[in-house]
Amino acid sequence: MPVSAQANASADAPRFVEADSLFFAMRPLSALRLLEAQLEANPDDYQACWRAARAALTLGVITDARALKESWFRLSEAYAGQGLALRPGDVDAIALLAAGKGRLAIDIAGARGQVRLGLEVWELTHQVLAIDPSHALANDVLGKLHQEVRSLSLAERLLARAFLGGGDPMKRATWRGSETHLRRAISADPTFVLFYLDLGDTYRLRGKRGQAMSTYEAGLAVPDLYPPDPMYKRQMRRRLDELRR
Repeated sequence: MPVSAQANASADAPRFVEADSLFFAMRPLSALRLLEAQLEANPDDYQACWRAARAALTLGVITDARALKESWFRLSEAYAGQGLALRPGDVDAIALLAAGKGRLAIDIAGARGQVRLGLEVWELTHQVLAIDPSHALANDVLGKLHQEVRSLSLAERLLARAFLGGGDPMKRATWRGSETHLRRAISADPTFVLFYLDLGDTYRLRGKRGQAMSTYEAGLAVPDLYPPDPMYKRQMRRRLDELRR
């Protein structure tokens, strides 16, 4: 049951049609409130858990206020963990947990927290990809982690390895790895606008202007499906404007 598929999400259970409809109507908060009511009545409902994790993660992405953003990401992390406890080894729950931790690392955490979360994301995404190498969300999260690490200066990476326990992400992250995983994410789910933004950013940061522009343009052509998509498209338009100057 892919977490990034609208049709499959709505088909899982009739009782979730309303929550799914609200989510894909760009109303993630309303969807989350319905799911919270379901979980209050039935805390062991895995279908409600992963949907609640997705909705909370989305709210964190589209929220500007730092404190509120952090609270949404931590709520997503909690719901994903709850879902994983109900279905140990479930790749979608693991990928959602990795995505929530990744957003905390990028948007919220300090240096030490970023290293710790980066290690957790590295381990979680590799766990998913060992089971399902084409998992769209896990490939995107891992590709983004490669990108974030390689964007650090050599001195910053060495510092993280020596004093903060940077481990595998600091030693093994590569630009090629970022490109490979982000391309796999798009191949697995070409409806996810975020994947084009992330791959375009990797190309841009590597100085691959033409590939960055074509990737952003491809992302802009994808219909809006998820609540953050208009925001991602605004970011891609800004990057295209900068690259055209």
